[in-house]
Amino acid sequence: MRAALYARVSTEDQIDGYSIEGQLATTRGYAVDRTWDVVEEYIDAGFSARTDNRPAFKRMIADAKQHNFDMVLVLRSDRFARNRMHASMYKQLLREVGVKVISVTEPIEDGTPAAVILEGMNEVIAEWYSVDLSVKVTDAKKRRAEKGLWNGPVPFGYAKTSDGTLGIVQDECEIIRRVFEMYGSGQHTFQSIANWLNQTDFRPRVHRRDRKGRNYLWSKDTAADMLRNPFYLGYVKYKSELLPGKHSPIVTQELFDSVQATRRQHYKGPATFAQRYRTYLLKGLLRCVHCGEKLWAQHISGHDYYREENSLRGIPCPNGKAYLRAEVFDDPISRMIGELQLPSSWRELVLDLLDAEDNWMDAAKERRRLDQKLDRIKFQFREGHIGQPQYQEEMALTQASLAAVQEPEEAKLISLGDHVEGLVQAWPLATKAEQHQLLTMMLDSVYVDMKGERIVGVKPKVEFLPLFNLREPVKAGEWNLVSGDPDGIRTHDLRRDRPIC
Repeated sequence: MRAALYARVSTEDQIDGYSIEGQLATTRGYAVDRTWDVVEEYIDAGFSARTDNRPAFKRMIADAKQHNFDMVLVLRSDRFARNRMHASMYKQLLREVGVKVISVTEPIEDGTPAAVILEGMNEVIAEWYSVDLSVKVTDAKKRRAEKGLWNGPVPFGYAKTSDGTLGIVQDECEIIRRVFEMYGSGQHTFQSIANWLNQTDFRPRVHRRDRKGRNYLWSKDTAADMLRNPFYLGYVKYKSELLPGKHSPIVTQELFDSVQATRRQHYKGPATFAQRYRTYLLKGLLRCVHCGEKLWAQHISGHDYYREENSLRGIPCPNGKAYLRAEVFDDPISRMIGELQLPSSWRELVLDLLDAEDNWMDAAKERRRLDQKLDRIKFQFREGHIGQPQYQEEMALTQASLAAVQEPEEAKLISLGDHVEGLVQAWPLATKAEQHQLLTMMLDSVYVDMKGERIVGVKPKVEFLPLFNLREPVKAGEWNLVSGDPDGIRTHDLRRDRPIC
């Protein structure tokens, strides 16, 4: 029997025996005692089980669908999920692909009436514990603030002392005072402050889980956050209430008030009414083909833009900072969707695809091919045959294709084909917001080259991929849409001969 281990903690500081290492040691020993083979270990460090938005968890579910293992071992059921709906939904999904979830410290005899009750009780207790803990944490934060203690990460300019309080970091303190004085003079903007800070040796404190190896830069937003933070005036904040803090202030009340007055003078409200929430057709879908990160959407001076500013997040990207009008990418995607056409006999092709093994994609073989391609890309980069930008682009596209490999199912494919046809019919009649919803239903991401001002590849949702592996091509006007790497052309998932798709 093949076993996968799943371990999770919601914070990096865990007591001995309940840490990631402790969970893995216990579950690994459980598997060894039963002569099961441990084929994979999935670890989510610093992620709450109240949500299913956990990278290792998602990867584990995807691998289970590929039949990579027969069971998932967890220390306790609350490691798997603290949400009853998610626990029930994902356990049912795993059961459908022949994978069992086993809690090694909560043994339940499977297939008995008592097992149903015990499993349900464990899920209820896990969710109760999560809600109860949330209430206690909220109450603890309130009490800390009332005592003058901070909540959350330590702000720039301070550091923890041996007695657990905050002390001033002198060189950072001087930088903060200088920033307040510069902005208070009225001669600087948030952006010019950020530019000046980036010329110093100091960098913003970033508390993201993926911060390792990144050199984050100051932005106008991080500069603005510093200049409006009452913490530097000696206060702590709980929700909307300011309370006296136990830490020493860095700026005076007079200087802080001067900065706030300058902020009000610099603020320019909209000349006419503007909607508060704007709809961007490709928001959340656009990714840079070089660094693989999402692009931002912004409305500036009456126009919509997509912008690449991942360098601010410490991500090296050859695009640097780049802005492009939204229609550069919106218009080609609109044309592509509006002209999308499945083969007239697509239903018969789907059935043939499923009935004849030689005619449909062997998922395991395709995964091996893509794994080998990743090895070749790494070798070419190590040997100096390709540069950093090409290496990053090749890796991002191939990894995305690898993650998308999945075996088709008859009923599901027929339903998805109907969805595609319905999308095309609804597209010209839909509002921009509705078009955005239609795109997010079918597409996972759209990879773009900002400098080349072109769409490089379009990645459909995993479940839609088999539709693009039929013997007859899916058409979008004059373009053939395919998945994989046709004719040796380096593509993402939907491009052939034309850079637009």
